[in-house]
Amino acid sequence: MTTAAPVAGPGTWTLVVADRIHTLAGPPVEALVLFDDRVAAVGDPRELHERFRLDRTIEVDGVLVPGFNDAHAHPSMTAENLLHVNCSPEVATDEDVLVRLLREEAEAVDEGQWVVGSRYDHTKTTGGRVVDREFLDRAVPDHPVLLTHVAAHWGVLNSAGLAAAGLADASTDPPGGVLGRNASGGLNGVVYEQALFDISYPSLARGRTAVPPSTPAARLRGLARAQQLFHAAGITSMVDALCGPDDVALLSEAARTGQLTLRVAMLVAFPHYDRIAALGLRSGFGDERLRLLGVKAFVDGACAGGNCLVDEPFEGTDDHGMQTMDDADLRDLVERVTGDGVVLAVHANGDRAIRKLLDAHERARASGAPHRRHRIEHCSLVDADIVGRIRALGLVVVPFGSYARFHGDKLVGYYGRDRLERMFAHRTLLDAGIPVAGSSDYPCGPYEPLAAITSCAERRALDGTAIGLSQRISVHEAFGLYTTGAAYAAGEEHVKGTLAPGRLADFVELGRDPFLVPPGEIVDIPVRSTWIGGRLVHAAP
Repeated sequence: MTTAAPVAGPGTWTLVVADRIHTLAGPPVEALVLFDDRVAAVGDPRELHERFRLDRTIEVDGVLVPGFNDAHAHPSMTAENLLHVNCSPEVATDEDVLVRLLREEAEAVDEGQWVVGSRYDHTKTTGGRVVDREFLDRAVPDHPVLLTHVAAHWGVLNSAGLAAAGLADASTDPPGGVLGRNASGGLNGVVYEQALFDISYPSLARGRTAVPPSTPAARLRGLARAQQLFHAAGITSMVDALCGPDDVALLSEAARTGQLTLRVAMLVAFPHYDRIAALGLRSGFGDERLRLLGVKAFVDGACAGGNCLVDEPFEGTDDHGMQTMDDADLRDLVERVTGDGVVLAVHANGDRAIRKLLDAHERARASGAPHRRHRIEHCSLVDADIVGRIRALGLVVVPFGSYARFHGDKLVGYYGRDRLERMFAHRTLLDAGIPVAGSSDYPCGPYEPLAAITSCAERRALDGTAIGLSQRISVHEAFGLYTTGAAYAAGEEHVKGTLAPGRLADFVELGRDPFLVPPGEIVDIPVRSTWIGGRLVHAAP
């Protein structure tokens, strides 16, 4: 149970007392003193009570840890998704349920409007078979439909959706994208990478998207719902890893009107870098609620989508995946952004994609680009050569936290067991002294950090299959990914990551001590309350 005095105004001294507090900056304590939104002192509650003239006391009977920080997720995308159909495997448990969900949405929207579903997982919902235009035509024949895969790098359209997007059998693949085709050469409705982005991702589209975005007011409602979900999982900070102008406007309006409870650092999609450069903006612009972190770009496809760029082909195929930005454009972008001293965060999953990115960074560094905490987003498949080059360049890596557990059922089929020993290589990267941060990539993977901590410590899929056991890390190390590691990756280690004096008073109350239970039980620990700047943003019923 959590009890708190009413929120006080500026200049308030607060005593926080708990059964145990893991500050991650020293041994456990039983109390914190806060001054406004900062930790002022830690220690014994009686001693702190004598040292400070306190205005209020917060008492909790759980265990406190620093607030969780997701180093790569998509709250703006989630705000939009929550306004449409949730086709995640937890909801669309089989093919019949998927059809029912899409039909119910078709009945609810006006004539001719899009039916949009997200987080479809072909492995869990349709038995490993990817649905096509004919399937969606049978489900919803009289509305355009877009069903986006959980990896968010490909989706499926019905015939009405293809027509609304201006696509026909004679259409050619866009640069950096592919239009899926059947055996006779006709479009099968599957659209990959830029072909999908042009239809539904305003931040990356080369023009107006075929699927119209929701109104700003509706997206604010979606963002409010998204924040409730994140806070209920103990998340206090997040990097929004793909922001276009509409997303920046959404987050800015939420911050201006006091509706942004989450702390957000933005990565702006690379097509919009000219705007940032013209305004003279640099990494760190903003405040502790909303700030610019840097620029986001892509080299390849999705790890869980089976289309990242790999040296060895996917199991049983001659397919090496997709490169979404050619070598020349990648070199030019890396040279320009890093040369300007702006943080560059590049999505690179496969080992071949990572090598190409490292080539570009080494070239830019040789040309005099200043050192910054540039990031490799995902960095899923590595080897000794890649690890050595990352370390030499001083890059930060942001691998998936929960993919071994959540997506393990499909990873064995894509990559084989041997390659899984160097995938999401937390053990190897930490041992090499490389800064590592934890990320969900939600909606592409589960957003709950406690699930990711279990995944990193156990490295087993939900069905128990081993997913690269050599990459297991300790619970303490896994906590570090979502606290100190994520803070460092965003250049915020001076205010986040621990509950040491001077840090922001962002903390989570857990129902059990995660450092005293088996790793497999951490995923089920209840989040009792979440606090940001000493203010309660979530309390479990």
